[in-house]
Amino acid sequence: MAKGAATRKQLLKEPDQFISFSGKLIAFGRSNLKMVLISAGIFVALLLAVATVRQVSNRNENQASERVEKAVAKYSAALQDTDATTAYDRVKADFTEIFDKYGSKSAVKIARIAYGDISYNAGDADTAIAMYTQALDDFNRFPALRNIVMSGLGHAYALKKEYPQSIRYFETISADEETTMKSEALFNRARLYEATGEKQKSTALYEQFLTDFPDNMYADMVSEKVNR
Repeated sequence: MAKGAATRKQLLKEPDQFISFSGKLIAFGRSNLKMVLISAGIFVALLLAVATVRQVSNRNENQASERVEKAVAKYSAALQDTDATTAYDRVKADFTEIFDKYGSKSAVKIARIAYGDISYNAGDADTAIAMYTQALDDFNRFPALRNIVMSGLGHAYALKKEYPQSIRYFETISADEETTMKSEALFNRARLYEATGEKQKSTALYEQFLTDFPDNMYADMVSEKVNR
């Protein structure tokens, strides 16, 4: 995870505390770390959110949690023998049914983040944007989770090559007092300006990145860009 991301302890200090509803989903993230990391940093949203979702007591909420677990596990299993697009196709119906049947439940708020990331990984930017936009409403009161979801939106708009909109989301994260995803947002702003040919802006942001986050995992790569 990028330097500066909130820890579980920090997230649990948010108003109206969240606590875990699924140890199995957390275990999924730990045992599939490589797949999580290659998903452009967005799947981290699921892992953090799962670690902080409200404890539930009613039957429908528990059922929703179980359905989300199964859908994510099914996706994970599919990735073992196929690509991200085919795995996405295999779980579309599962998530659609979850949203239709349990749309107001807390577990479904997490499912939207998960499905947004699954959609993004499959190249379906429009569905990812729809999921993240709803999740932004769901978690707007929680700064760390809000920044994570906005990062997902930034990535999804970049996938559509709608770079100005993508940059705006990363700029919002950079300007926020909340530190979660700040280093990632700064790196992505620089990368997007580089992709659009705005070299001056890109170089300035890369230099700022090295100043603000010298120990970040991308620091060596950024240093090469600045010094070449």
